[in-house]
Amino acid sequence: MTEENKVVEYYDSIAKDYDDSRFNNSYGQFIDFQERRTLNRLISIKESSLRLEMACGTGRLTNYATHGLDASAEMMSLASQRHPDVEFKQASATETDFEDSMFDVVYTFHLLMHLDEDTIQQIFDEANRILKPGGRFIFDIPSKKRRNLLHHKQATWHGATGFDCKDVNRLARNNFELRSIHGMMMLPVHKLPRSVRKPLQKFDYLLANGWLKNYSSYLIYELQKR
Repeated sequence: MTEENKVVEYYDSIAKDYDDSRFNNSYGQFIDFQERRTLNRLISIKESSLRLEMACGTGRLTNYATHGLDASAEMMSLASQRHPDVEFKQASATETDFEDSMFDVVYTFHLLMHLDEDTIQQIFDEANRILKPGGRFIFDIPSKKRRNLLHHKQATWHGATGFDCKDVNRLARNNFELRSIHGMMMLPVHKLPRSVRKPLQKFDYLLANGWLKNYSSYLIYELQKR
C-alpha cells in the first residue's frame, strides 16, 4: 500500500468524527485561528478567480476555494454538504484531471506532511500544471529546522515529513519562485494549560512570524508559478 493510499484509508475511517476530535477543542482552535489569519492575508475570496483546495477534507478551510478536491470519499461528502456552492471532485492530488493552467490559486493544508518526498514532488508538478502563469501554490509543512533542533522524529507516516527552504526550492525545480513564508505555533501549545491558549493566539502568531519564524512548528509557504 502506498503512503497516499494509507492516508486515504485513514481519513475515510475518521471522517465522521474528524472535526469534533481535531478542531472542537482549544488546541484545534489555536491551529485554525493561525491558519485562517494567514489565508486571509494570502487569498481574497472577493476576486473573480478560480481557487482549488487540494485535500479539502471536511471543508474546514474550503470557504477560500471555488473548487475542492479530496481522495477520501467520506471526507469530501461532508465538505460538499458544508459548501454546496463549491465544485468538488474526488481524485488524488497527484492526478487531479483538471485542465492545464486552470487555477489562479492552489492551496493545501495537512496533506504534504503525511507523504514521502516522491509523492510530494508529483503534487508540486501537478500544481504547476494546473496553475496559470503567475498563479500561486500555498501549503503548510512542519519545520525541519525546529524538528532538528528538538531532535524530533515521527514514528509513523502521520506528520512524518518536514521541510526547510532548501527542500522546498528543490521540489519547486524552476517552476516556482518563493514569494513568502509564514510561521505557525512558536509556543509548545500542547503543553500550555487550556485556559491560556486562546489569550495567547495573537501573541504566538507574532512570535511565529518574527525573525525566528523558521523555527515555528509549522511553516506556510507561498510559491508563485514562473
